[in-house]
Amino acid sequence: PEPRLQNRNQMSSSSPSPTPSPSPSRLVPQLLVALLQRRRFDSALCPSPTFRGFSPSSIAALLAAIPRLILPRSAGRLCPQRPFPSPSSSYHRRVAAALTLAFLNWSHSDAIPHVVPLTEAPLRAAALSLARARALPALFGLLREHAPLVSTAALTDVIRALGEEGLPRQALAAFHRARQLRCSPDAQCYNTLLAALCRNGRFKEARFLLDQMERPGARCRPDSYTYTVLISWYCRIGAGTGCRKAARRRIYEAGRLFRRMGEKGLEPDVVTYNCYINGLCKTYRVERAHEVFDEMVKKGCMPNRVTYNSFVRYYSAVNKVDKAIEWMREMVARGHGVATSSTYTPLIHSLYESGRIGDARRFMIEMAESGHLPREHTYKLVKDATEEADEEALPAELCHSIEDGIKERFQHVMRMKPIMRPVTR
Repeated sequence: PEPRLQNRNQMSSSSPSPTPSPSPSRLVPQLLVALLQRRRFDSALCPSPTFRGFSPSSIAALLAAIPRLILPRSAGRLCPQRPFPSPSSSYHRRVAAALTLAFLNWSHSDAIPHVVPLTEAPLRAAALSLARARALPALFGLLREHAPLVSTAALTDVIRALGEEGLPRQALAAFHRARQLRCSPDAQCYNTLLAALCRNGRFKEARFLLDQMERPGARCRPDSYTYTVLISWYCRIGAGTGCRKAARRRIYEAGRLFRRMGEKGLEPDVVTYNCYINGLCKTYRVERAHEVFDEMVKKGCMPNRVTYNSFVRYYSAVNKVDKAIEWMREMVARGHGVATSSTYTPLIHSLYESGRIGDARRFMIEMAESGHLPREHTYKLVKDATEEADEEALPAELCHSIEDGIKERFQHVMRMKPIMRPVTR
């Protein structure tokens, strides 16, 4: 006991080792308390004397939490207990932008003991927070002020965030400021800008950017992912439009890009094939979809469940459910995928609409026994149809397990998403 006591006394008399910075999981609730109390991030808000300072990762995590806590679009998915639960408005965006800049300046000021210099991670988190808040003057001012810390990856994240917020012109402006920020865009940056433009329907600008990439001596040559982005968005927008002529034109442009990939010596992967086949099936060009599928298998590109689901949905929509079942069985037999709820659901609905209630019940049981939970609408549809058609009802034990799974999924969604109530005036 005496040597142990002596070692303990020596350890207590020595200088204490600096404690590490608190983890973001402990700092985010404190930030939430500060937001609820409407406290300002200035010199009056002093931390505890024993606080050893922020680490760059903690500052980045706190800055990333600000838009989640304030803006309902992202806050409802990750943190339902936010201080501002009302719908998004310009006021909330101004608050998020002001808090971002205030906390960034406060965390790197003399009010914090053991202050660390600004690094790339907090700067990127602050830029993304300002982009989510659509505070464009503050965003570009922050990037210009700390230009040596801006990397190509950070600029790519900003372009992606602006595209997701529906600001394609600002995303293009951020891309053109790369030279001013002393960073050179790479292929990923170009592809992100293409996705941002196509997401917002700016296909002419996206094609102009692709033509610039294809020019001789261009800094970044297009890769297979570049064409995949354009093909996927052409098919997605084309299948979603209500005009048949516009849909055919979009699919035609996607086909031109698909052929151009082969001319450039780029081999499409399974994602490219799936996007093109899905667009062809949704626009009822199934003959061309079969040709592309045969070409895919011939070139050695293994199809997966997404490829077969495109044909299953098409044949279910045109009331050829036996053909859809054949495609599903072929997928399982060849080992190209396993049937999931996205495969069974169109089959069950097509069988119900064609009056084959017994087959719909059989596929519902097969779907549940394979471990896939049906949607509530599909389950109630089959259950009510079997009762009305005097068919054999679903097993009681199976119904209880499905209902418990639906209830658990509903509770999980309610924990992750906010309850949007109408605003009464």
